[in-house]
Amino acid sequence: MLTFSLHKISLKPHSKVLDVGCGEGRHIFGSLHEYSEVHCIGLDQDIPSLNKCKEGLEFFKELNSGSTVFMQGSVYRLPFDDNTFDLVICSEVLEHLEDYHAAVDEIYRVLKLEGKFLPSVPSYWPEKICWSLSSGYQNMPGGHVRIFKKRQVINEIEDHGFKYDHAERFHGLHSAYWWLRCLFWKNQDSNYFVKIYKKFLEYQILQSPAWLNNFEKILNPIFGKSIAFYFEKK
Repeated sequence: MLTFSLHKISLKPHSKVLDVGCGEGRHIFGSLHEYSEVHCIGLDQDIPSLNKCKEGLEFFKELNSGSTVFMQGSVYRLPFDDNTFDLVICSEVLEHLEDYHAAVDEIYRVLKLEGKFLPSVPSYWPEKICWSLSSGYQNMPGGHVRIFKKRQVINEIEDHGFKYDHAERFHGLHSAYWWLRCLFWKNQDSNYFVKIYKKFLEYQILQSPAWLNNFEKILNPIFGKSIAFYFEKK
């Protein structure tokens, strides 16, 4: 499930897209589906996730022009020239970084003038509830080191030279799942309620019923687990 409305971003053929912290590649595959003849690079530090990306690419051969690449690397030192990319995606990454300002500076460097920057972070109060319910969630290795407020993200990223456009929330049904996991943190993998809710989310993701997707859209402005931002390099 994507955390951005990619159809709102207009990219010309042969544009270059970078997904920083690409995970298992969902936004790269979304970009291949949404845009024609784009050149995509997914970058992450986790080798198992990158291997999943490469496996997934087999299913997108008809969309892939042959220029989609997944590679290991750090957001603090992106291995690309200045002004390379037309779009940089950074989904659910900044909350993990000790020095996210340095990461935003690197993203600014590799983005073209008037290029689009799409970061997303956990929404403030759903994340705050997770922290309140479980110290294990707070202290998970490689986990979240901060909770962002919407205005904070806008102001601080604008301070790095970006122009803010708009923001929207996604994954309204996912907040309750994470609250359940935090509530039953020590036995979350075996907990009945966590298992049932996970199956419910899997049903939504795999079957994508219109009624459930529309219901989530109603929930998103209040309960959305993630908040996505749309910026442009000035």
